[in-house]
Amino acid sequence: MNDIDAARRPRTVLWIGAAAAAALVLVVAAGVLLLTRGGPHNVTFEIASSGEKVSSIIYGSGDKQLGKDVGAAAAAPWSKSYEISDTSGKLWLHALSPAGGAITCTIWVDNKVVMEATALSGAVCEIPFGDALDQ
Repeated sequence: MNDIDAARRPRTVLWIGAAAAAALVLVVAAGVLLLTRGGPHNVTFEIASSGEKVSSIIYGSGDKQLGKDVGAAAAAPWSKSYEISDTSGKLWLHALSPAGGAITCTIWVDNKVVMEATALSGAVCEIPFGDALDQ
């Protein structure tokens, strides 16, 4: 009878071990997520032109416009860098040229090109931040 009673008693050591193992798995998962996605990311927006004047550059992250440069402030080659922690939404960069020349827009994240586009009269670069981090 003592063996049956002993078998029915909760195994405190086993429960503590299981809880510790579960906590360790959570800590490791959080660490991996933080290392791959968390923390501020260095984002650089760049514009180059075939010689035509760039009249307007608008850039941002998610719903937030980070800046707008027009006229002389939008002269190509142009570049702005930011430390961005909020990885929701898209990174975006729009440039216009009234003269119709070729404009190239480039977005860099953590020193890697994640989006580049060339078009006449204007260029649009947009990429979801999560996709940019996966590259």
